[in-house]
Amino acid sequence: MNILEEIRKGENKKLEFKEKLSGNYNSFLKTVVAFANGNGGKIIFGIEDKTNKIIGIDDDEILDLSDKISNLISEKCFPSIIPEIYITNIDNKNLLIIEVFSGQLKPYYLKGKNNKKKVYIRVGATTRIADENIIKSLERERLNISYDEEILFNYPQENINFETIKKDFKNYTGKELNENKMLNLKILKEYNKKHFLTIGGALLIGKEEFLEYADIKCARFKGNTVKEFIDSKEFVGPIYKIVEDAIKFAKIHIEKNMIITEVIRKEKYVVPIEVIREAIINAVVHRDYSINSDIKLAIFDDRIEITSPGGLPGNLDVESIKYGRSEIRNKVIARFFKEIRFIEQWGTGIKRIIELCKLNGLEEPNFFDDGRYFKVIIYKIIENKEMFEKSIKPESAGKVPESAGKVPESAGKVPEIDKKILSFLKKYGKITRNDVERILNVRERRARSILKDYVEKGYLKRYGKGRNTYYKL
Repeated sequence: MNILEEIRKGENKKLEFKEKLSGNYNSFLKTVVAFANGNGGKIIFGIEDKTNKIIGIDDDEILDLSDKISNLISEKCFPSIIPEIYITNIDNKNLLIIEVFSGQLKPYYLKGKNNKKKVYIRVGATTRIADENIIKSLERERLNISYDEEILFNYPQENINFETIKKDFKNYTGKELNENKMLNLKILKEYNKKHFLTIGGALLIGKEEFLEYADIKCARFKGNTVKEFIDSKEFVGPIYKIVEDAIKFAKIHIEKNMIITEVIRKEKYVVPIEVIREAIINAVVHRDYSINSDIKLAIFDDRIEITSPGGLPGNLDVESIKYGRSEIRNKVIARFFKEIRFIEQWGTGIKRIIELCKLNGLEEPNFFDDGRYFKVIIYKIIENKEMFEKSIKPESAGKVPESAGKVPESAGKVPEIDKKILSFLKKYGKITRNDVERILNVRERRARSILKDYVEKGYLKRYGKGRNTYYKL
């Protein structure tokens, strides 16, 4: 993408505009620090930030501006940030570009008065001050360790009951979860020749002291707001188990549509359960467990929302995760979930959610990264009805029926022209005996026989009595 295309798209997580260098130098220096603490970015001088209009910088000012910005970054930012500063010309107007790269010595901060240090991060198109949890997360990123790998020295191996997790691991994988395996997965870590539980290990075995904010809160709301709920549940325990609990809750409260084709009659969830499963697993594996907040599954009439604490980790942004880019925040949990086959391949979760929604005729989901939380919104709106119906597969697909080669007992009862009836039902929602007589050009007795047969086979349901009788899918 060239620079003009970037400008047309406007400010975002990796791009900020400045018309000129104002007297408040800290304004742009905060963004320099935020880009270094994130996945890098560009600050372009010579553009009006509210309108994206290219104003340009005079020839006799641009070199002095470049030197001044370079000196300010060197003096005010720590650890040292070395940006690439260059000039480009668009429509005979000069632009000064300060390109900042993701730093290796995080957290970076801005030197303030009285030696106060302030750390900044980028959230969307805004720059915000980082709180204590984010600063600690940046420190772990520099050391290349995850929060769930930290050792709990108060929990030596001999004081822990591993019976449940060993049994469940065997059920999921057919393998034994012995001491060496737990050390490899870093459920346990060695220190001074002793083995201790890690934070990830505590979350996996369901250690109560660590589960206060490691739960999943589920709710089915009435309508499309949170004013009134129909049902709510809170699931606490080993985190791989509460994944299954949340999915069961979703199965209860996500509506089904009845699909009838010439081959089958089948109920289908409006949103595939596999989509919900991927979103919940993604939330449990990638949430920030250092934040005292829980995962929330909210089901509304028109959508489903899964919200997890903590923004996207490392150098990720919403666009990059759509294309399969992945950075693992919780390495212990991720390894365990991979072993028990909750995760098939790294980086495929978000892509799979998008693809499954598309294959099922649903509107593309939305993803929001607020820095403090990450939210997935899955819409129940069926954009492509044909795709939704095509995604139904006959249970007998690929099998040779036992009756192959035999004349069915119902031969002659169900006419081949039922496509006309199906088309009528899809258009009008219900059908009467008179409609069948007219559509199929048959007598009353034959129409009754056809409708009776459809009801017995479960294709249609009968409503009303006498002259008011009608049939629906």
